[in-house]
Amino acid sequence: MFNSKRALPFAILGIVAGLAGWAYTDYRSWLALGPGGVPYNLQGWAQVTWFRFQMRNSLDTSFIEAQIGRQGDSRGFDELTARPGQRPRVDPHPIPHRQLDQFGDKETRRAQQALFDTVTSGNHLLVYRKSVFERRNDAVCLREPITGNQTTAAQGEIAHIHPSDGSMHMTLSPTDAPRVIHAGWGELHGLAGVNGRLPATYTMVYSPRNEKEIAVVEQILHAAVKYAAGVQPK
Repeated sequence: MFNSKRALPFAILGIVAGLAGWAYTDYRSWLALGPGGVPYNLQGWAQVTWFRFQMRNSLDTSFIEAQIGRQGDSRGFDELTARPGQRPRVDPHPIPHRQLDQFGDKETRRAQQALFDTVTSGNHLLVYRKSVFERRNDAVCLREPITGNQTTAAQGEIAHIHPSDGSMHMTLSPTDAPRVIHAGWGELHGLAGVNGRLPATYTMVYSPRNEKEIAVVEQILHAAVKYAAGVQPK
């Protein structure tokens, strides 16, 4: 005869074992992404696991579109051609937010870095300094953050490259972010606009795969600078 009271401890043990197995596998998967903006240890993984329950749909821009046309909004480019092919796979962990495939080669990555260097070089409004979000690599920032600007809380940070995969994060205008996402060039960070952790338009721009895609990234980066600084880079 089946005894439910005796079976219950075995069921609980099975659930605990399953959760432990998932946690071990997920922790190893998270470590493989490399360091990001939280401690690179069990404490950081626990924080990120909690954040996963709060993530938005990264392709849903409806909550941004209500801000289009409001004071401070800007349009950084006319039109973007659609990105060829499927979107890359993106790891489900929000921190670090990383792309898993469709990377650019070494030559493309060098051109990408040169683009970021050119944006800051000779521009008195901009500077390279440690990213507030990533904490380990540099970001394009306003030299003097503007009070009330959308980048104020991030000490003027506008954009940065992730050295591990070539993807980027940029704070775009309410007009530009949906256009970048709908054309297939990027997606919102899962925590963008959630409880004030990140700007509502904090966007991952996918790693450029060739010279043509570098030109698109240049358009998007210049749009991000225009939104933050109010001027278009030369």
